[in-house]
Amino acid sequence: MRDSAENPPSKGYPHGSLDLRHLSAFQQVYVTRDYTAAGHDLNTNRKGIIRMIERLEQTFQSKLFTPESRTTLQPSPFADRLYNDLRFLNTAREALHEQVAEIRASGRLLRIGSSPSVFRTEIFRTIFRTLQTSDRLRTSYVPVKSGDAAKALAAGTCDLHVGCVSRPSARFNEEKIGEIRFKILEKKGRADAGDPQSPFLVSLDGCVPESTKPLASYRALDETRFLHWLDHPEDCPDGTRILAPDIPRDSVHWIPEELLLEIRQPIHIQFLRQHPYEFLPSLVKGLKSRMSSK
Repeated sequence: MRDSAENPPSKGYPHGSLDLRHLSAFQQVYVTRDYTAAGHDLNTNRKGIIRMIERLEQTFQSKLFTPESRTTLQPSPFADRLYNDLRFLNTAREALHEQVAEIRASGRLLRIGSSPSVFRTEIFRTIFRTLQTSDRLRTSYVPVKSGDAAKALAAGTCDLHVGCVSRPSARFNEEKIGEIRFKILEKKGRADAGDPQSPFLVSLDGCVPESTKPLASYRALDETRFLHWLDHPEDCPDGTRILAPDIPRDSVHWIPEELLLEIRQPIHIQFLRQHPYEFLPSLVKGLKSRMSSK
């Protein structure tokens, strides 16, 4: 067989099938420069290693090693290039093995998406903590605007989406998981003189909450402004009253709230019907059962 310098392979592609065991043997011979030593490291004999190297040379149509002395082999230029290429593949393979081992040790990663306002509700926190108790899962939060939920689920940005908007679809499964409770929230301090202002009403994900009684007049409050007031209460006018979802807030700036039993906001979990996690339907049903018992 001619040396690769005289008979180079076409673009370096193999002429036939490759056996990963043969490539492992090649790498070991390249490192040890000796058939016997390579066979010892791979728990085989010298003849077995030589046969594997010869099979690779037939596949690549290139000479891989020539004897430099009675005990040392000299790799060909093609062998140098092949070894360097395999180093990158080995690095990628080792990284993949580490990721698989981490997933097996820590459970599958489950990404839960919701809008920032829904994320801060008590019911979302309960859902998240409940899923965290599973030994099979590692849960993480992904901020997803309500209008982007379908796109995020389809793209794999999140595996489950928790939100107030119901989107019946042939592409997605959906379960009503519970209801967000509302409370009267009042900023401490005296309101400006004048006629009393109507309270604000927060619409999560743009949805007006359900009420068993007709709601009195109110002013709409967008979620961004509501969250800003919670995080920066000094920017909220004193005496402001808000019909707000059950979100933790400090008692330094806000008067202890009163629970509004007649105002509730349904909340739903959605996921792809063809999701690669085949356990999602049973997981969501089990979660729904646990949430209903709380």
